[in-house]
Amino acid sequence: MSATKKIAEKVSTTKQGKQGKQGKQGKQGTDRARTAEEFYRLPQVKQRICEYCGGTLDSHDSFTAKYVFGYDESIISEDLNRFDREGLMSTPYNSIELVLDHGLGIFRSNWDRANTLAVLDVEYFNVDFPGEAFINSKLTFEKLEPVYQEILGVFCKWDITPLVIMTGQGYHFVSSITRGSAVEKKLEKLGHVSKTLREKYRNLDVERQIHVSEGHGRAFDGIGRLLEYVAHQVIKNIREKIDIPVVLGDGAVGAGKTGREAISIDLSMYGDPIHVRGIRCPFSTYHKHKMSDKFGESVAQSVGILIALPRTDDVSLGELLETRDNFQKCARYASKVKCNIPDQTAGWGKAINSYRHSQLAKFHKDFDSTKEDPKEEWQHTYDMLDTNSIPPCVRHCLLVPNDNLLRPVNLQTLVRVLLKMGWHPKHIAGLIRSKFERDYGWGDYWEKYDPATRAKFYVRMYAGAVACNLDKEEDLNCVSHQEKGYCWQPWCGFNLLTFMVRSPHP
Repeated sequence: MSATKKIAEKVSTTKQGKQGKQGKQGKQGTDRARTAEEFYRLPQVKQRICEYCGGTLDSHDSFTAKYVFGYDESIISEDLNRFDREGLMSTPYNSIELVLDHGLGIFRSNWDRANTLAVLDVEYFNVDFPGEAFINSKLTFEKLEPVYQEILGVFCKWDITPLVIMTGQGYHFVSSITRGSAVEKKLEKLGHVSKTLREKYRNLDVERQIHVSEGHGRAFDGIGRLLEYVAHQVIKNIREKIDIPVVLGDGAVGAGKTGREAISIDLSMYGDPIHVRGIRCPFSTYHKHKMSDKFGESVAQSVGILIALPRTDDVSLGELLETRDNFQKCARYASKVKCNIPDQTAGWGKAINSYRHSQLAKFHKDFDSTKEDPKEEWQHTYDMLDTNSIPPCVRHCLLVPNDNLLRPVNLQTLVRVLLKMGWHPKHIAGLIRSKFERDYGWGDYWEKYDPATRAKFYVRMYAGAVACNLDKEEDLNCVSHQEKGYCWQPWCGFNLLTFMVRSPHP
């Protein structure tokens, strides 16, 4: 038996074995499905997925998505020709059937041939009970509801109406800006592409002349900055209305009124090259909670496969939650909705006008205009930082960057501390990049991602939050850092409170 067939059987067996109760088999017809593979064969389901990829069921060549891929977090693949070691199966956009046949989660590329996509990713997370969103989904989404409504309210100010997709732990708010439009040209002027990333974009596939244009790369970075602006407004508007914290990035939080839980506005896809990031399609299966090492064996066994579903005004939150774990109900729902990513070019033009007058835009302008030290000078600049002058929790991530400098909590703390010490944000990014580009056992990690872009993105996001008084540094203290699980040396002699940018301490 071929490796591909073995994996196909393994995936199918996994899906059926872990499925749990999916409801009784429906009547003979177009909503009949008991497995992921059968579900994906239904024409209305395939049509919704094709719409999200910018095409039609009859013409995959019409897809505007550059590629599609299948992914199942709960399995490790054995077929290294088609699958990688993380259970991912990638294929050109016109070969989507290859992915559907294996019953994997379906993703489309963020990279689009006709548009720049705006994707705002919002998720609930719980440090103490990682599986909370799946065990108590109704309560979780009720906690998310005020944030969901606030996001729609911010978009509404600019007449933006996104397509909203319910995922396992939150939502994706998705819209598009037409390539070549006057608005996209404005996005290009807002965005920046590092020299190293520019080279990656140019050399994706020289033989087949596949590359990302610098303009599209800049527009991708530009829409990331606008979504950062959206996140600022949402957090400022909502923070006094709910007990649960709403944070930038997917990092740990300290103990609060409701434990170590939070809602994350995750913009991380805009910290990586456009060609390596994808987004889950509506009516894709969702298997993330099957990762027993992350969410626990009880969650993996007791919660069936979920389906990512579009949320519309015609369906209540309760109805959507009751639908998403039942193939037959999801199939019937697929017959009633459309999943085209809406063109909101005009609305994003209004958002750009609003952003240009903001404090965040002023910060971004200063960030972009400051030059980091060149590589040949690092040994005389960034390497001269006296690490004994900073707390051990911050020192540790600089001395052992892999993988400590990939963790949002460490990055945020490093940014806060160095800002207090008088570092310019661009040079903090330069320091982090200098660690990314040294041999700390990264392997081929930075062949896929871009160290300069990653460093600049996280520093820009966290320093911008401080500059705009969004980050009030309320958790910049040793107790909170211990609660987060990031204190390396208790009673070290340092007090994180003294590193608050607006602290009265010297």
